[in-house]
Amino acid sequence: MNAEFIACVREINELEYACNSMLTKEYENLLDESITNSQIIMLNHINHYGRILTGDISKLMNISPSAVSQTLNRLEKNGYIKRSINPSNRREVFVELDTKGIKYIKINEEIELSIIERFYSKLDLADITALRDIMYKLKRIIEEEQKSR
Repeated sequence: MNAEFIACVREINELEYACNSMLTKEYENLLDESITNSQIIMLNHINHYGRILTGDISKLMNISPSAVSQTLNRLEKNGYIKRSINPSNRREVFVELDTKGIKYIKINEEIELSIIERFYSKLDLADITALRDIMYKLKRIIEEEQKSR
């Protein structure tokens, strides 16, 4: 791999970090700083599926069931999620958003829309589409590489 390629990838990573840092600073007063990245990812999965089994969260996030359970315990304790036993299979536990989780997702959606309107809207649709396509391509490469292990 040549030095120019490596330098370009590093520059992309630095730019992405800089953009995320600036946006985080811009919206920090609206963000809940007590929540971790893994908790945010888990909340987003729960929101996406509406009601999901703990085992499915483990598969989606590629983490152990005990790690899922620990994270869910913290989220439940803080009012972000609620759990219920599957009546047709009592060994399975459903998870869904609770009041604080619903509020958290709503605020994040408002922040996302604000970012789109204030910043992304200044790019052409062709640029946004190209960026999306490149990110999908990179995601597929990573998934294929991880499957082959």
